[in-house]
Amino acid sequence: AKRDSKGNFFRADKTYRLRVPADVPTAQFWALDLYSQDTRRHYENGLGTVRSVAINSRMQDIRRNADGTVDIYIGAKAPAGYESNYMKTAGTDGWFVIFRLYAPLQPYFDKTFVLPDFEVVE
Repeated sequence: AKRDSKGNFFRADKTYRLRVPADVPTAQFWALDLYSQDTRRHYENGLGTVRSVAINSRMQDIRRNADGTVDIYIGAKAPAGYESNYMKTAGTDGWFVIFRLYAPLQPYFDKTFVLPDFEVVE
């Protein structure tokens, strides 16, 4: 994904949320990898604050909502309480993500599973 729910390219100075459904069809786990639009490599914000280039469903500290969904935040500022579900962007570098399913199940192949779009939150 390179665009938000309104069709705009992701920007480093805004914060976005992706609500990952509770029922991701995978026998193993899912992961969301963050990449730099400029370098096409895993994102590095230059501030030494990127704890990981991905957030995945196996992370011990990932915060899950009461309904099993997971809110992932990418952008300029982490919402309070969601620091473990957040990756920081910096400067004017655009970014994009790849959502990976490890050992995907049938709903992925028959295209009945669809992720929602990222939404601007700030």
